[in-house]
Amino acid sequence: MLETFIVNPKNALPLAVAREVAQAPKEPRYTPLVYYGKSGSGKTHLLRAIANAFSETYGAQAVFYGNAVECFQECAHKGTSAGLDTYQAYCIDDIHLLLNDFPLQDKLLRLLEACLAGKKHCVCACSGSLVSKGFTESLRVRLARGRIVALKTPDLDVRMRFAQAQCMIRGIGMAQEHLLLLAQRCGHLSHLAEVLLKIADYAKLKQRPVEKQDIEKILKHSSGHSQVTPQDIIHRVAAYFSLAPEDITGNKRKPALVFARQTAMYLCREILGSSYALLGHYFGGKNHSTVIYAIKKIEKYIVMHTTAHREITHIKNMCLQKNNEADPCRFRRGRC
Repeated sequence: MLETFIVNPKNALPLAVAREVAQAPKEPRYTPLVYYGKSGSGKTHLLRAIANAFSETYGAQAVFYGNAVECFQECAHKGTSAGLDTYQAYCIDDIHLLLNDFPLQDKLLRLLEACLAGKKHCVCACSGSLVSKGFTESLRVRLARGRIVALKTPDLDVRMRFAQAQCMIRGIGMAQEHLLLLAQRCGHLSHLAEVLLKIADYAKLKQRPVEKQDIEKILKHSSGHSQVTPQDIIHRVAAYFSLAPEDITGNKRKPALVFARQTAMYLCREILGSSYALLGHYFGGKNHSTVIYAIKKIEKYIVMHTTAHREITHIKNMCLQKNNEADPCRFRRGRC
C-alpha cells in the first residue's frame, strides 16, 4: 500500500515518515504521529497502509483502524481498559470529528498517555488545521509532543501520475491529452478516482474508447459529489422542511422533526456511506439502534408511498447540488 502512494519531491516527507513508522520498532518513535491536510490529500491512504503494515507485524486483531468516534465506541464496548489492552497499535482517522466534543477529546488525551506508557503505536489523521478553536489546548499540546506532518493537496504532476496508474489498474485506454484534462479538472484524488471509475464503466458499456465530449459529460455529472459533507446534508434537509439544523440534530420528538431527522440520516448513509456509529455522532450522539431504526423507517416509507421515492430523490439531488440550485419547494409536502 505504501508503494502505491504517489509522491514527488514536493510531498516526499509524509511517505518517508510513514515508512519509518511502519517498520514498527518495539518502542514507537512518535506518540502520536499525526497527518493533517485538506480532504483528498491522501491522509486515509497513508493511515490504512500503516495499519496494514502493523497488522503484518502484530496480527490484525492487535491493530485498531477506524475513525475517532468508532475508536471510543469500540473501547466502551469492551470496557476502556480491556480495549486498550487488546490493541498494540491505533490508527485513528478523522480526529476532526471530535471538534467541540470535549468529553471525547479528553478520552483521546488519556488514550495517548496510555499508548505512551504502554509503548503502543498511535497514528492519527485530521482534515483541516489542528489549531482550530474546537480542540482543547491540552489536546493540541499533547498532539504536538509527537510528530505532526502536513500533507499538501496533490499537485498536477501527482494527479497525472495517479490517473495513469488507475488507468493501468482498470485497463482504461486513454490519450495523454485526456488524462491531462482529468488531472487539471479534478483537484482531489478521491474525485479523480470516482471519475475514472465512471469512465471505465462508460467505455465498457459503449464498447469504445472514451472521447473528449464523453469525459466532459462525465465530469459535469460528477462535480461536487465527492465534496458533500454531513453538514451539507443536514442543512439542506432542514431547509427543505423549513427547520433549523439544530432541530435535525436535536432530540425533540414532534413527528415532523422526527421524519426530517430520519430523512437526513438516511441520506447521509445513502450518499456518504457513513457507518451507523458515525451517523449517531453527527446527529447529537444517537445510539446505534436509533440510527438503524431511522434508516429502515425511510426505506419502508419509500416502498409503501407512491410519491415517496420522488420526494426523497429530489431532496437527495438538492444535497448533491454544490450551490443548492434546486428549488426546495418544488415537491415539498404542503404549501410553500
